[in-house]
Amino acid sequence: MAPKPMTALDVSRLLGRVAFGATAADLDRWTGKPYADLVDELLSVATMPALPRGDDAQAVTFTQVTQSPQQVRQWWLERMRTTSAPLLERMTLVWHNHFATGLRYPPDTTHLMRQNATLRTHALGNLRDLVAAVTVDPAMLYFLNGHENATPEPNENYAREFFELFTLGVRPQVYTERDVREAARAFTGWIVDGNGEPQFVAARHDARTKKVLGRTIANAGAQEYERLVDVALAQPVASRFLARKLVASLAYVPAERDTLVDRVAATLRRTWSIADALRLMLLADDFRYASVARGRQYVRTPVETVVHAAKALNVSFDPNLVWQLDRMGHSLFDPVDVSGWPLGAEWVTPVTAMVRYDTALTLWSRANGDRLGRAVTPFAAPSDTKAWARLLGLAGLSRNTSNAIGAYLRRAAKAGEADKQAGVLALILSSPEWAVM
Repeated sequence: MAPKPMTALDVSRLLGRVAFGATAADLDRWTGKPYADLVDELLSVATMPALPRGDDAQAVTFTQVTQSPQQVRQWWLERMRTTSAPLLERMTLVWHNHFATGLRYPPDTTHLMRQNATLRTHALGNLRDLVAAVTVDPAMLYFLNGHENATPEPNENYAREFFELFTLGVRPQVYTERDVREAARAFTGWIVDGNGEPQFVAARHDARTKKVLGRTIANAGAQEYERLVDVALAQPVASRFLARKLVASLAYVPAERDTLVDRVAATLRRTWSIADALRLMLLADDFRYASVARGRQYVRTPVETVVHAAKALNVSFDPNLVWQLDRMGHSLFDPVDVSGWPLGAEWVTPVTAMVRYDTALTLWSRANGDRLGRAVTPFAAPSDTKAWARLLGLAGLSRNTSNAIGAYLRRAAKAGEADKQAGVLALILSSPEWAVM
């Protein structure tokens, strides 16, 4: 039986999970088309510069954002909003959360922007190459003390997180404290030179033989860290751990045993191709028709919901919107700790709900031209819930949200049209269907 053509809900859900949301134009373009065609387009990413060129219409120039954390956050959020390759940018965000690295001076914003470019370069490529690149990335060398890792007293910070957070996980934990110590020895020798480049210094490297996870690693100098990456990824638990992270980051937080995780893991094990694993996941019925009754819905992060709203309303990011995300606890380049930001229902809190409401009012103000004296986005009549849903790239509004809007409009019967529109937008951007896909 041929797959069913896409409904508006299919379009809204797919783009809401993996591409910072749909717009009205996306609903018009893709509703009724083959689902696989949209998946193919998302994965067919043309070569794009990892960092913006001076003529990059999607972002400010890199020279403008090398100092202030707020400026680099604004740059990346604006790139998410305007990119012609949303899945590439979305996966860059996924890997930023997986290899969580934050400001410590160093790493400073220049180091983090370089790491951001590295993540983007490998975001849909080979996962083995991505892990290897991050291992000697200057921002990571600073963040987890790799630049201090030298014989005869190795620093174990990166080695520990390499196993626990980046490659193997702890369910089950297949590595021991001895493996961590031996891995730290294999990682010795890397520093960041005066130009901000990673540099291998043979005199700082432990040249003795190591034994990690049952495998003997002979001295390989500057290539030894790559041998360790291969040893880790050869563990059967590695592909499952990383597959679980992909499913949790794009689809739903999986149960201990999950068939979609199994299939994604099997695809990763064959070639470590991120694009192949994503293609399988996005085309799977478990993704497209995820069971609400079994809790298989995706709770979007604050960055995703705000970028989606800004995209749908054609509002550029400014310092105020960046600050609203800081208030919600989602400050890019500054994760809460080395394990990154939470995934799932932890984002649904009274604090984030209050800030979402404030953010909606800020977006409404910007979309109405603010101090520019002209409207950017044509808003529908406050009571036209279908038009509001379409404007925001949603297939429709739930009965509860529609009822809440109706009750609000009755209470605000004497308010001006603009005030009613602001209230309706705030209610929709605070609704379950906006937060959960």
